[in-house]
Amino acid sequence: MRNFCVVMRFVMLILALMFSGGQHVFASAKAGEAEVYEGKTATIYLADVYQRTLRYSRVLSYSWTSDNSSYVIVTSSTQNYARIKGIKPTSSCKVYFKCSYVIDGFYRTMDFYYTVEVKSTSVSVTRVSLNRSSAQLTEGSTLQLTADVYPTNATNRNVNWSSSNTSVAYVDSRGLVTAKNTGSATITCRAADGSGCSDVCRLTVEPAVVYVSSISLDRTDLSLNAGETIQLNAAVYPSTATNKSLHWSSDNPSVAAVASDGTVTAKYSGTATVFCKAQDGSGEYATCRVSVDSYIEPEAIVLNADELTLYEGETFQLKVDISPEEATDKTLVWMIDDEKVVNVSADGTVTALSEGCARIFVKTVNELVASCAVTVKKRADVVFTDWSGHYIVASNHVIGNPTQEYSDDFEMTIENKNDSYFVTSMFGEDLTAYNDGGFLLLDNGDGTATIDISYYNILKSAGKDFPLYAIYVFDEDDNDWSDKWHFRMRDDGSIMIEDFYVASFAWNEKSEKWENGMLETLYYNLSANKVSAGIHTIGEEPCCVRVEDISIIFDDVFSVCVFRADGALVYSGTTDCIAGLDKGIYIVRYDDKYKKVIIR
Repeated sequence: MRNFCVVMRFVMLILALMFSGGQHVFASAKAGEAEVYEGKTATIYLADVYQRTLRYSRVLSYSWTSDNSSYVIVTSSTQNYARIKGIKPTSSCKVYFKCSYVIDGFYRTMDFYYTVEVKSTSVSVTRVSLNRSSAQLTEGSTLQLTADVYPTNATNRNVNWSSSNTSVAYVDSRGLVTAKNTGSATITCRAADGSGCSDVCRLTVEPAVVYVSSISLDRTDLSLNAGETIQLNAAVYPSTATNKSLHWSSDNPSVAAVASDGTVTAKYSGTATVFCKAQDGSGEYATCRVSVDSYIEPEAIVLNADELTLYEGETFQLKVDISPEEATDKTLVWMIDDEKVVNVSADGTVTALSEGCARIFVKTVNELVASCAVTVKKRADVVFTDWSGHYIVASNHVIGNPTQEYSDDFEMTIENKNDSYFVTSMFGEDLTAYNDGGFLLLDNGDGTATIDISYYNILKSAGKDFPLYAIYVFDEDDNDWSDKWHFRMRDDGSIMIEDFYVASFAWNEKSEKWENGMLETLYYNLSANKVSAGIHTIGEEPCCVRVEDISIIFDDVFSVCVFRADGALVYSGTTDCIAGLDKGIYIVRYDDKYKKVIIR
């Protein structure tokens, strides 16, 4: 019986060994977790309970294996522990322990795994900082960029340099930047450890500076009388100099002053030296010696009239005689003690405004004064017209204007202020803002009225940075610009308005006045109707003028006047062709019609 039991145990052991492979269908169980640093070793131990089991068993086989030797390898092992080595950082790698053994005559297996985390032993870069965030270079120049890498104990503190536009700026492996051509580029410094940390410097490359080598003036010696002016012109060499700006100065401005454009003004007798210096830092300059003769002051001033009697709306030309004739500075200043009675222009033209008495004074630079007493009377036996109302004005304008601020049809308002009529708005512009109440309308007592546009003519003035717009009238009889603008009341209550131009002017900072007047457009065939009476529109006349080559051609023979854009008359006569004109803009008047033409 005892022998039978021994045999049966042996048979059962053989059967267990034969069929032991079938037990691997079950998944391995997690036995624990472990850590190991990259390049270092660690030991994984079986739990004490398993070690005791194996100690009282006959171990048939065991193995310790890594599921990914790229991260963890088993360097040595026993049935109770395994020594592992970290190869590359990872958050999860498995090491398996498999064992088969016999205990108490029964066949058993162990199948466990340990989760192993391989930690990095390196310190990553967290920040890269350049010594410059932006820079401006000139062609051919260089700039050394330096980089600070943080933390200071980072394992790999190397950096890589690159340029976004190597045709503009090149950077070498040490951070030395070379400016090659004008333009923009971004230099990037990136950590080489793969952390992604970087910093940039934005570059602008300007053309290489060419300094002024010499300056030449067209005059090196001047002799002037006090009060005279002359323009000095400077030539800068080489012509390719980067900065050709010049600074003008005088070592004795009380004798000779010089403006920023090189204009020399003689003040008093003596000598002075005018300097013209380059502004690019080259130190180059040129000089002109100025000698000024004695200043001759005015000794007497006389007007052509001591007393005047005028009717409202009349004008008179005051003329001034200054002696001696060779007086250096003949500048005059006009003044009025009652500007409501009369007005005087810069050339001495007196305009009677309203009934009363006033005195006009004229003064020289050395305070010599002459005066004229003016008495203004109302016109007798006249019938005054009620001009007040809101009007719609229909008109034509010259075709082909390069610029036009205002439209053909516009609104106009005339107001009665203390028995005086003022045009207070036109083209939507408030004329009271620039003309002391508006355009003063002087009633002539015969159904007509006159505006003195030498005094009242500003349409719009929005400041020195914008054009000033003003009204101008051309006198057909005198073939010259007029100071008077005429209105006539028709029997139906509409107003016939004299043809007028709108001109624009630009502010000159140097002379501190409005200059360079350009005629914007000509308005003609104007008819003003009160709003209640409706709008009367006059159609455009058919075009009979054309430009061929540099000639103005007419369809028929006309009485013709041609004006430049600045108002200067360049032709007057009867013809069907005008040839030989310079290139530019012209106003053509023919058969009581107007047209603006451009000769290119």
